[in-house]
Amino acid sequence: MKRALFAVSALAGMTLLGAEALALEPYLPRTPRVFERIDADGNGKITLAEIKPKAETGLMKLDTDGNGEVSGAEIDAYLQKAIEQRRARLLAAMDTDKSGSITKVELDKFIDAMFNGADANGDGGVTLQEARDFKVVQWRKRFLGQAAN
Repeated sequence: MKRALFAVSALAGMTLLGAEALALEPYLPRTPRVFERIDADGNGKITLAEIKPKAETGLMKLDTDGNGEVSGAEIDAYLQKAIEQRRARLLAAMDTDKSGSITKVELDKFIDAMFNGADANGDGGVTLQEARDFKVVQWRKRFLGQAAN
């Protein structure tokens, strides 16, 4: 049961990370890493002078025609590209037979490998600390490399 819960949580986390990456509207940072990136002077507080340029830079990356405004069409194009990249990544990670679909067997294989990768001490359970220490990006590269062989 805990194993299934971890797997569902991990997949939900992957989905949320993707959703957060798609969020274009400015937000206040909630993690220390993001907070510190915005807190330019390192005083432990974010000022408008620190957050506005970051928000403007992020949104203006979508201004593909360079007119100083981001249109609905530019947002749609960005989101469509992000969705296509996410789809490709999910299929690359889990669709081991390259059929264009992810079966329950393929999902189970992926979850088993992810869970075992996170279970640093091999005791059959993943602690919160192991989950926090788990490097998904590095693991995914190793997993995909092994799946290709």
